[in-house]
Amino acid sequence: MAGTIFSTTLQALRKGRGVTQEQLASYLGVSPQAVSKWENGSYPDGDLLPRIADYFGVSIDYLYGRDTEKVSLEQMVMDSIKAIKVGENLDHSKHFEQIMRYVWAAQIGFWVENKTYYDRSEPEGDHVVASTVTDSAGFTYFRLNKSLQFYMLMKEPKEGFASYFRVTDRLTEFFSFLGKRENLEVLFYLLSLKNGECVSISTVSRRLGISKEAVGTAMEYLGSAVNKSNQILQNVCLLDEHDREEKIYAVNVMSASSVLMLLAGADAFLNPPGSYALSIGNKGRAWLEREKLNFLQKDSGLRQEETTGESRGRGRGNS
Repeated sequence: MAGTIFSTTLQALRKGRGVTQEQLASYLGVSPQAVSKWENGSYPDGDLLPRIADYFGVSIDYLYGRDTEKVSLEQMVMDSIKAIKVGENLDHSKHFEQIMRYVWAAQIGFWVENKTYYDRSEPEGDHVVASTVTDSAGFTYFRLNKSLQFYMLMKEPKEGFASYFRVTDRLTEFFSFLGKRENLEVLFYLLSLKNGECVSISTVSRRLGISKEAVGTAMEYLGSAVNKSNQILQNVCLLDEHDREEKIYAVNVMSASSVLMLLAGADAFLNPPGSYALSIGNKGRAWLEREKLNFLQKDSGLRQEETTGESRGRGRGNS
């Protein structure tokens, strides 16, 4: 049976989306043989046409070659990423580079006067170059240096950043932990573990020249006190030939990425940009609304009590 515009289009859509005949047939409630016949020149029942069009995100006219395919920008971005071949050992470096180009395009898109895409600079050396956008809707930060490139976009919560970021005991405890050099050394060493590698407290102690007690305290904190539901460290008990227990630790790769975000933020703070490839400031209010700062609210309450007490005292003295 000779092919038709419909059969050619259907086959191109199916293969372009990486869908098998069996998958399409299952969605439509028909047999794979029926899909095969459509791709070889026959036609489906009329009531199936809207479902086929919806499945591929096109119009019915497009199925018959009478309209151009309407593909969302998001779909185009995803398709272009998926089209990049993965290198040896599942190397996704080209994927990350392409994503960097996309976010750079989004970054310079904030510049109202600019109408044309241009490639970002990638400076060498210690002179830090960044691109930032600060706005009432949030902010972006793009570090452009080849030595360390990262992009951060943070959308401001509806109730403001102060409604989310709070001064708490857990936060002060966390920064106190990071404030000790030996804890940072333990943390950095743990991040050197590969996926699947485990290490004991005694091994870390020997490698770093830090006491077992100090290492144990640091690893216990990272394994439980930070976040019990999603620890940076996971541990199991290892039994020796004398049934003596020793904990060995492995890094939770998914959680460890949050540490790298923290370190990148610290680097941005400690090594501020010497220049900006693009800097747009459009924020009319403070990052943290003063009336929402929890520690000020507490202080305000104490001051009110003190003021009330003083007033009462003066009243008794005057009577």
